[in-house]
Amino acid sequence: MRARISEAARLSFFWFGIQAVWGAILGVLLQARLVALFGDVAAQRYAFFAAAGAATAILAQFVSALLSDRAVARRATRAPLYIVGTTLSIGAIVLFLRGNSAPELLAAYIALQIGMNVAIAPYQAAVPEYLERAAQRTGSAWLAAMQSLGNAVGAVIAAVATPAVTAAMLPLLLLGALAPAYRLLARVVDPRTIEPDEPVRISRAHVDLFGSRAMIFLAFYTMLGYLYFWVLGSGLADIAAPRTIAGAAIVAFTLAGVGGASLAARLGKRFDLRATAIAGVACFALATALYVVSRGLLVLSVASIVGGLGWGAFLSADWALGARYVLPGARSLGFALWNLAVVLPQFFAPSLVGLLATIVRPNGAWATSRFAFGIAFFELIVGMLWLVRLPQAGQTMELRGLGRR
Repeated sequence: MRARISEAARLSFFWFGIQAVWGAILGVLLQARLVALFGDVAAQRYAFFAAAGAATAILAQFVSALLSDRAVARRATRAPLYIVGTTLSIGAIVLFLRGNSAPELLAAYIALQIGMNVAIAPYQAAVPEYLERAAQRTGSAWLAAMQSLGNAVGAVIAAVATPAVTAAMLPLLLLGALAPAYRLLARVVDPRTIEPDEPVRISRAHVDLFGSRAMIFLAFYTMLGYLYFWVLGSGLADIAAPRTIAGAAIVAFTLAGVGGASLAARLGKRFDLRATAIAGVACFALATALYVVSRGLLVLSVASIVGGLGWGAFLSADWALGARYVLPGARSLGFALWNLAVVLPQFFAPSLVGLLATIVRPNGAWATSRFAFGIAFFELIVGMLWLVRLPQAGQTMELRGLGRR
């Protein structure tokens, strides 16, 4: 059941809906809701909420991955996981935006993490199963572009729409994005299509990719989590509401990411995946440094665009690398393990900043966010240097070749 390259677009639509929800919730709404409930101590409470959500996401994704692989082994469909996850997520979004207390907000956020990750686990495995290896870089570019576009749309909704409108639009986007890809995603994947000569051992390249990816996403979630507080304390409140400015910055970042993913796909014939990823991370690090050394609308605009271009380029290479590294014998579980490099940073990013902030004691929202961005810059440098350890490989890079190096 191999897909044509043109089907990569259809497969990526659900990723757009997923990322629209995360762009709205993680980029703007969670922080805004915490400020409304906790006031000046919202930044400290954010660390707890983000860590609790990430821990829930890890558990939900592993359980869903095991169920997904079992379904494929029995020639059954993964469709129930998509339906259950999407339905639970829709209810959680409504509760999240209507809850009036901290326990309600936390319960809704936990439920949202469960629902989203129940759907994400089988989805991550389905994409490489339907795309031939020659088409995986094209599919990776589509997924990266849809991730950035989804984040942008979600941030716009969160920044300008009322809670009631947002509670209607986000569920509709999530459900509507699943519809075009559902028939492909719900198909039974024949285990006989898995190449029998793929190795099942973990190589050094696996470890290097996981470690570098974790450091880079650690920096990303630090930026995403503390951008609102950077705007709140940078003197931009006279221009517009902090929620609106933060949302606009995320939109600029993510739309630039679409351009970065497209550019990376076009340059893919001339540069290998490792070089593309390193160049993207370097641009993201430059943008993060701008946040640290200065403030103001010009800095926010330039950093958002430069960082977005780099982030889109990195994501384009990242998905292609993951599709080639994940062990094919249990794809959902393999991608769940690979995705720990994304989920664990959601836990450790706010926890690390919160811990170090109690030691350094930065004064005020902007000082705290500036301190957080400084940590993110260091994490990006480490991740970029870690990527250098990967072997050079072009579009024909295979897991077998990497395992022998």
